[in-house]
Amino acid sequence: MKLNKDQVGELWDEITPKLYGYLFNTLHDWSVADDILQTSWLKAIEALPNFKERNGGFSAWIFSIARNEMRMYWRKNNRQVEFDYNLHDISFKDEINEEMQFVEQLIKKLEKEDRELIRLRYIADLSFKDMTKILNINQVTLRVKIHRALGHARSIIKTQMYE
Repeated sequence: MKLNKDQVGELWDEITPKLYGYLFNTLHDWSVADDILQTSWLKAIEALPNFKERNGGFSAWIFSIARNEMRMYWRKNNRQVEFDYNLHDISFKDEINEEMQFVEQLIKKLEKEDRELIRLRYIADLSFKDMTKILNINQVTLRVKIHRALGHARSIIKTQMYE
């Protein structure tokens, strides 16, 4: 696939906000999310001649690259990143409202697979088609898994309400 500078810029503008949101929500670290975002785009641009449209859209492809980069980061650092609101600057804390904190706490309580499904679908706002390409599963299976993940989230919310 051959893209000119303007086409790459358009793809950047379209994909980056969703990809960055997904990375930050998963990693909880601005600088690491930014590094992985940059690395993912560089790898995508370098591998662009090998990209085949039949393997899924460009968006799904770059999300797959970013997921692999996150996994390599976690392997290298041998840890899962936990978010600590107290370690981040005051201006960031002021922007976080109670609903966002509630959603973040809820996501933390979900199983790893459920967390990833929720983040890809509702935080990165990806289509089912893109998610099937990223996760390498069929659409029916994906819809069932998302339905179950939402069910798990609902049961956690109900449990918290009665505590």
